[in-house]
Amino acid sequence: MKYLMIDRSQGFYKTDKEESKMTPIDQITKEDLLKLLDLCVGEDFEMDVFDAKNLKNAAHQIIYKNVYLKLDGVRKQRVRFLDEKTALYSKAIEEYSIELVSVDTQ
Repeated sequence: MKYLMIDRSQGFYKTDKEESKMTPIDQITKEDLLKLLDLCVGEDFEMDVFDAKNLKNAAHQIIYKNVYLKLDGVRKQRVRFLDEKTALYSKAIEEYSIELVSVDTQ
């Protein structure tokens, strides 16, 4: 699903899978950025590649470029993030399981 898009020489984004309405990129908020970060770690995340020639509005160029580059960086690192998250939770689950076993045996 496409969450960051260039259309009619403007940049747009959306933060909801169910929502079809795209919001102009110059209206993006901190909360929207956090939602996009969360979504971009998922499998079904697409973005239009930044191309200054396709964005006529200077503000849209700057904002879209920065958001695109950050999200693209996170996308490239998502496997590492998921592995680290799994390792972190696996270690915690293992530690608590050991504690529960020792409590049950007493």
